[in-house]
Amino acid sequence: MSSTEREQRLEFLGLTPRDVQSLKALRPLFEKHIIAIEDAFYQELLAFPETARLLRDHSTVERLKKLQRDYLMRITDGRFDDAYFEDRLRIGKTHERVGLSPCWYLLGYNIYFKLFVPLIRGFFANDPDCAYESIVALEKVFMLDASLAMDAYIASDRYRHLQQLESIVNDSADVIFALDAENRIRSWNRAAERVFGWRAEEILGKPLAMLVPPEVLKMGELQRIENDIARDGHCHLETVRLARDGGRVPVEVSVSLLRDPQEHSIGRSAILRDITERKRLEEDNLRAERLAVIGAMSARLAHEIRNPLSSITLNIDLVGDEIEMLAKERAGAADEARSLLRSIDSEVRRIQRVTEDYLQFARMPKPRRARISLNEAISQGISFMDSLFAATGVRVETDLNDSLPAIDGDEGQLWQAVLNLVRNAIEAMPNGGTLTLRTARVRSGVSLTIADTGKGMTEEERQQIFKPFFSTKPSGTGLGLPLVQQVVAEHGGTIRCESAPGHGTTFIIELPCAEESIHAPKS
Repeated sequence: MSSTEREQRLEFLGLTPRDVQSLKALRPLFEKHIIAIEDAFYQELLAFPETARLLRDHSTVERLKKLQRDYLMRITDGRFDDAYFEDRLRIGKTHERVGLSPCWYLLGYNIYFKLFVPLIRGFFANDPDCAYESIVALEKVFMLDASLAMDAYIASDRYRHLQQLESIVNDSADVIFALDAENRIRSWNRAAERVFGWRAEEILGKPLAMLVPPEVLKMGELQRIENDIARDGHCHLETVRLARDGGRVPVEVSVSLLRDPQEHSIGRSAILRDITERKRLEEDNLRAERLAVIGAMSARLAHEIRNPLSSITLNIDLVGDEIEMLAKERAGAADEARSLLRSIDSEVRRIQRVTEDYLQFARMPKPRRARISLNEAISQGISFMDSLFAATGVRVETDLNDSLPAIDGDEGQLWQAVLNLVRNAIEAMPNGGTLTLRTARVRSGVSLTIADTGKGMTEEERQQIFKPFFSTKPSGTGLGLPLVQQVVAEHGGTIRCESAPGHGTTFIIELPCAEESIHAPKS
């Protein structure tokens, strides 16, 4: 401690030259009673387990008594210089090292004060004012020494350990916060700010319920957590919590009882791990397993249906020939038969298209990669669809980034995925509209955006579109978009959809560029 800090501390306590004289006047009293004071002081310490455990060795007690006598006699010198301050700080550090908590060594000053006050009053029995001034001066010194002891504790290893613990909590990758007995948030680490979007100053004091979705509250989840804690002292579960922007965050939650030193419940501690990525991987694995089963089933089903369909188609052609011969013999006799035959032929061909979709889905090979230009693949593919766009009233706009890097991919499979999305877009615009294809360089590699101005989808529909057999079209198989997703995943990329009723639909595909895609993960 610097000389300036020492002077400020003494000034703050109001230790005056008159106080110093009062302390010096106590020296004869201290010399006469110092041994009795120390014996009485240590008898009181032995009455408490916290301090008695440190005083079991007789030689240690005698050595401490001598140090305490030297300390008390030094007070009556009235000299509170740098050496005095350093000595008190050293004693405070010693207390901390032996495990004596601050409350006990601070209470020790109270014991001294209690022992000295009657002696001082007796010593100045004929001069009450002098007695009062001496007691006040002694109180100031004890307060000074207590503050120095606290300085020593704050600078101690134990305090540093507490700071380290605070740093561990605050810098943890997991969300960690504390709740009081009324389930109000009392602490909030940086991970909580990152995951949920609230800063600490915005959410401290707020109820836990603001993090819980309404439907989860209605199901009584918080009460179930309390029941588990009452029974076991802790609770562990997977659930979902609300972020500031209204987003749902899947989390793994551990809630434990918080107790004070007397083992009384004072609240809860909560550790939440954001498992969004884990859930995504689980869903991807589950999707891959489902697709494998569906693929095997589709191949079998398509094989069983394909041959009979071929036979039916052949026989339809033969029946058509017979009808035409009948029509030559009797005019008008075949009109109704032709109509029925056209209906049968249309339905059979629809079954054939469905069968081909199943076969395509079931037989999707691993991509044969080569270095390709995504821009060229799109430009060439779109150019062959001009007649279709014209017939459906769809206007095509392209914005292909000239500086787009090459990618490693199977051009045929990638175009098949794009074609599926383009056809879906056309069907979503039965009265015509605008189809936009845009490429760009992004951090993850390259992106392809396919947007339409069609009817759009509800949020519920949007969340279902990549699930096999889900379709918003009456005649759809629900395999087109899962196939697109599979192709993109096989190329180490991602696909996402943005849509709203009346505002069209946009698909964004991101693929790694050539130098990165070699190491891309496969689904």
